[in-house]
Amino acid sequence: MMWQLIELSLLGAGAAHAYFTPGRSPARLAEMMLVYLLAGYCGVTMFAVGVMAVVNPDWVAVNMAQVPPGNAVMIWAGFLFLGLSIVSVMTIWLRGVFLIAPVVIWSIYWAGATYAHLVADQHNGHALTSEVVLGTFVSHGLIAVILLVLSGLLWRYSSMRAREAVA
Repeated sequence: MMWQLIELSLLGAGAAHAYFTPGRSPARLAEMMLVYLLAGYCGVTMFAVGVMAVVNPDWVAVNMAQVPPGNAVMIWAGFLFLGLSIVSVMTIWLRGVFLIAPVVIWSIYWAGATYAHLVADQHNGHALTSEVVLGTFVSHGLIAVILLVLSGLLWRYSSMRAREAVA
């Protein structure tokens, strides 16, 4: 639940930023919400997870990834998180087509994390009830959907603005 509150807070902060600064438009709203989610959640928050995976990979393995401790892949995953999160933080300064990179990366990651958790649950003998599937989707897959929807809205409204300027 903590992760969803962070996501919701960042979406709200992005919406407020777009609303209270000059140049208010649907494209700006989508862009600010997307940048806040990428920089804040996929960036800063996942950077902290990456540091934890490098410093204490067994804790991350057991408590987050649901895999046995002692697996060096968790350290590799930590460095991967560090790199991915830095790319996401860069969205604070780099916009336009640059946003495609972190959206694609993190959307695939979060969709894969959803799938991996469901496979792990099933492998560990847990029944895949609708409650388990929904809980896993809300905790992992929903962010992929939000990233894709916001980026789609951004590019839709941005291209509409460009078409209207030409007309």
